[in-house]
Amino acid sequence: MNPLTRVALAVAAFAALVLALSACGPAHVAGHVPKRRDYAVPDAAGQEAQVASAGSTWREGRAASMLYTDARALRENDLVVVRIEEIADAKRSADTDLTRRSELNASIEAFLTSLDTPYALKGGATTGFKGLGSTARTERLTATVPAVVRKVLPNGNLFIEGHRVVLVNAEEQHFYISGVVRPIDIDQENGVKSSMVADAEIEFTGRGVLSDNQRQGWLSRLLGWFWPF
Repeated sequence: MNPLTRVALAVAAFAALVLALSACGPAHVAGHVPKRRDYAVPDAAGQEAQVASAGSTWREGRAASMLYTDARALRENDLVVVRIEEIADAKRSADTDLTRRSELNASIEAFLTSLDTPYALKGGATTGFKGLGSTARTERLTATVPAVVRKVLPNGNLFIEGHRVVLVNAEEQHFYISGVVRPIDIDQENGVKSSMVADAEIEFTGRGVLSDNQRQGWLSRLLGWFWPF
């Protein structure tokens, strides 16, 4: 086997290995570890779990414990769909106008009686400041994220947590939500609005080409940190 053939075979083997590894590897733009929130009940006093009496039709931890079958999330590891619709509209303005003026007159002609022309001292100062500022910001986030019931609290409320990853053209978008919901707020379609989630943490981040281009370069950030004006 001549050297040229050996080189060609080595290149082909290396290319096949790279393709195999890329096919088996994750589809994420970068290494990713799903977020997990360790939620603790702020105050569990007076929130003891209900205990079923003997002969009761209620069975703790069963989805069909009600008189009618209910497909809504009630137990750990059940799924619930969170409809995220967050709108933030903030406006603020400030107008400041300050003026200060002082004047001083003092005559010394009583001490200089031999002179015909009176002498006087006069002084004055005026300072002023005026400032006007305003800011406005509007944000809107709409998404649908399936969540999992991670914990059933002693009072019956559910701690849920959901994470969703969408990859489009080398741009990776991450949706995350966690919080506490009441079972009564879950509708018949097993969904709940984000406005009904207490202690909510909602995150929407992106990684990829678009996110990198929107980020300022490290040299520009360094110069901006040193530049005082």
